[in-house]
Amino acid sequence: MRAKWALLFKIQWMGLTGINKARHAGGRTGRRLALTAAAVGLVAAVLVFFVAMLALSFCRAGLGGMLPAFSVAAASLAVFVFSLLRGPSLLFAAKDLDFTLALPVTRRAVVAARLLCSYAVNALFTLIVALPAAVVYFVCEGFSWTVLGTLALALPCAPLLPLAVAAALGTGVAALSARLKHKNLLQSVLGIALFFGAMAASFAFSFGANADTGALYNALVKFYPPALLVAKTANEGAAWGVFAFAGASLAAAALFVWAAGACFTQIASALAARAAGAGYKRGDVRASSAFAALVKREFKRLFSSSAYLLNAAAGVLLLLLGAVALLFFDIGAMAGELPVPQRGGAGDLFACMGAGVMAVMQCMSCPSASALSLEGKSRGLLFSLPLSAGQILLAKAVPTFALDAGAGLLFAASLCRSCGAGAAVWALCMAGAVLFAAMAAAGGIFLNAKFPKYDWKQEVQVVKNSLPVTVTVFAGMAFGIGVAVLTAFAGVWALAAACAASLLLCALALAALPRRALHWEA
Repeated sequence: MRAKWALLFKIQWMGLTGINKARHAGGRTGRRLALTAAAVGLVAAVLVFFVAMLALSFCRAGLGGMLPAFSVAAASLAVFVFSLLRGPSLLFAAKDLDFTLALPVTRRAVVAARLLCSYAVNALFTLIVALPAAVVYFVCEGFSWTVLGTLALALPCAPLLPLAVAAALGTGVAALSARLKHKNLLQSVLGIALFFGAMAASFAFSFGANADTGALYNALVKFYPPALLVAKTANEGAAWGVFAFAGASLAAAALFVWAAGACFTQIASALAARAAGAGYKRGDVRASSAFAALVKREFKRLFSSSAYLLNAAAGVLLLLLGAVALLFFDIGAMAGELPVPQRGGAGDLFACMGAGVMAVMQCMSCPSASALSLEGKSRGLLFSLPLSAGQILLAKAVPTFALDAGAGLLFAASLCRSCGAGAAVWALCMAGAVLFAAMAAAGGIFLNAKFPKYDWKQEVQVVKNSLPVTVTVFAGMAFGIGVAVLTAFAGVWALAAACAASLLLCALALAALPRRALHWEA
């Protein structure tokens, strides 16, 4: 008889990936799934190319021997950050939670099945990151059976430890906030604090690492100590290293399943329980327009879900972190000696290039790309409001614009101050912060109206894995990188052209929004 956790995993995996729908759906739904698969394939191809180029740069610098350990460490960090962004939703936020708890299965089987779904996705990502690096290593450094065996054992186990730690932190946040009145807000605050902590540790590693091999080993200890076990086998031939790495990873996952299974029902029940309502106070109800009420509802929806907030506003958090970090650096002074032919010097040039980075972060933060899909089965109530389809979609785009523009203005001001930029660059960077935000908000809601996904079981399927989010993030990444590259050659003129292009794209997206009806089908 098949293990119950394996059957649960199969059901959840087929629902997560849309395999059943791909087999039986046709028409528009089938085309949408095909587009999603094509977008994921394109993203994977771009990531493989980027990793291969980075691995080649390691080999040219004489650091090829560190590639096996660093590929494991880099993939593990990415798994940890992405899993951390999911927060408590990794185990608890699902529409079918009540049905799952009613099944004749142990709670540890439920935890194991859900953890295994996350592991399968993260294992694919780990392979996409590590395999190109391994190929480059074998081409540049020569083939080695020891390294091949090390990677064959280390890579399948690599996602387990960071996934278990991130899931444990998310479960801890859920347990601490489950019985509180404002539990969703607290989960969001704690999730943001953990996110900032992870980013601060990453920045500390980046600034602390040096170019020589000995310093890289020392940095690796601080960055991800378990990867040193992989290095022990790959570089020194100590067979016990990779087995210790695999054993520690498997033990961490098993320990988490055992511990989380013991308290799964209590946490899930507490999270589902209705918090005690506050007593009515005169003045609680205020008159407002339907549009303003819908905008307020969108902000409340965004900040009431840690998974939604952390996935849809990660770029905003990074912009705020970058704005604070730039207060302690004088880029203009550091770059003053560089031979830059453009008028205004290196400060203006770096400020213009930084605007491209800002555009990437703003497009990464696009709640509007999933705001409509999150209505799910309750979308009928939304469409019954005394508002046109265009007004509904504009209201759902307002939080994206407000957050991106606010964070972008702070980052642009901090960047221009640090670079010592001139007045023209100041004006263009500030204008770009607003225009890039408008482009992201309008483009995200246009794609979400064009390709809605209402039949989700976990919010993360919409806010992280849906077609509108994928297209928005990677199109924005291409746009921002293009701005950074072009400004390196054309300076302020390229930034002015980028601002004009973003205004045009925003106008086109708004003009293409439906005015009379929205899609009801999933």
